[in-house]
Amino acid sequence: MSAIAPGTGIRLGLCAAASVLCVFTLTAPAFGGPQAQCQPAVLTLDEAAALLRIDVAELERLAQRQEVPARRVESSWRFSCDALMEWVEGEPKPMADLATVTAKGTGGTQAATPPQTGTSRPAGGQEKPIGEAPEEQTAERVLLRAQRVLLGRGNVALDFGQFYARSDTLQLASLNNLAALVSLEQEGLTTLLQARVGVFDETELFAAAIYHSQESRVFFGSTQLADSGRSDVADIGFGVRRTFMKEGSGRPDLIAALDASIPTDGGSYGIGGGLVAVKSIDPVVLFASAHYTQTLTSDSGSVIRLEQPARTSVAVGYGLALNDTVAISTTFAGAFTGPTSADNPTGRQPIFSGRFALTSRLMARLFIEPSVSFSLNGSRSGFAMGITLPYSF
Repeated sequence: MSAIAPGTGIRLGLCAAASVLCVFTLTAPAFGGPQAQCQPAVLTLDEAAALLRIDVAELERLAQRQEVPARRVESSWRFSCDALMEWVEGEPKPMADLATVTAKGTGGTQAATPPQTGTSRPAGGQEKPIGEAPEEQTAERVLLRAQRVLLGRGNVALDFGQFYARSDTLQLASLNNLAALVSLEQEGLTTLLQARVGVFDETELFAAAIYHSQESRVFFGSTQLADSGRSDVADIGFGVRRTFMKEGSGRPDLIAALDASIPTDGGSYGIGGGLVAVKSIDPVVLFASAHYTQTLTSDSGSVIRLEQPARTSVAVGYGLALNDTVAISTTFAGAFTGPTSADNPTGRQPIFSGRFALTSRLMARLFIEPSVSFSLNGSRSGFAMGITLPYSF
C-alpha cells in the first residue's frame, strides 16, 4: 500500500471541505434559510397580476381601493414584489418605516416625516396596507364620478357648475288641427349644485338642484308665436346608485341607479332607473349607459314648457388619463322621447349630442372641468359650454 504525499492529502481535504460548503449553501433555503430575493424588486401592473395569478383589472381595482400594497407613479401603478408576497402570506411588516413616507404630487419626490408615537391601531388591530396609495383623488377617478360608485362610507363630494346654452329646435306639431313645423329657440344660463354621499360599500346617495335663467321663443315660419322668459329652480332630483357586479376578466363594472324628480314650479313628478357598464382597457376606460324616465303628470298649458311622458337616453364614451392630474373624456348621447305636448300639438324627435371635457386638478381634493357640448341632429342645432368644480371631503 503506497503512502499519500502530504501535499496530496491537503488538497483532498480542501476539496472535501469545499464540497460540503457547496452542498450546505444549495440546500440551506430548503431548511428554513432566507429565500432568494424577489426579482425584479419593483413590478408593473401586468407583472404583479401575473405574480398573483389574477386579472389585471381586478388588481388595479384592489390598488385603487388601497387593499394591496401599491404606489401610484404618475399614471402607472408600481408594486413591491416582497410586499406583495408578504401580503399574500398574511404577514405584513410593521409600518414604522413606510409610515414616514409621504407622496408629494406626481413628480415622484418624497419627503420623510418623523414617525408618529403613541398612535392607536385601527379597529380590529389591523395595520394599514404596506405602501398604500396616496389618498389624493386622481383626474381619472373624478371624470368617472357619474359612472362609477367611487365614494366610501361617510365620504362626501360636491359639484358646482355654471353653463351657457343655446339651441334651435325644429319640431313637427299640430296647430289648430293642422300639421306644422315650428321652431323653438332657447338661450339661457344654468347653475348646477350636486351632492353625493357614500352610505355603504359600493352604494351612494345623490341629490341635485338646477337653477335656470332662460329665454324661449317659438316661431312658425317667420311668425313668432310666443316669447317668454323665466328664472326658477328646476326640478330637484335625488336617487341611489350601487355597484352590483365588479369588473373582472372579461366583464365590466355594472352600476344600477334609481332616481326621482320633484317639480318646483308647475312641472311634473318623475321616476326613472338606469344601468351603467364601465370597463378598463389600458390606457382608456370605456363606459356605456342606458336610462329610462317616466313622467307621472304632464303640463301642457304653456307652449314654452314642453313635457314628455317618457324619455329614454343612452350614452357611450371613454376617459383617458394623461397623468394623475389631467384627464380627458368624450361622450356621445341620444335621447328618445314620447309625444310632446304644447297647446295640443304632438311630435316625436330623437336628440343626439356630443360632449368633450377636460378634468384637471386645481389643488388637493379640488378639480376643475371645462366642457363643451354640441348637437348632432340635422334639425336641431345648439351648443353648451360650462365649467364644473368637483370637490371631495
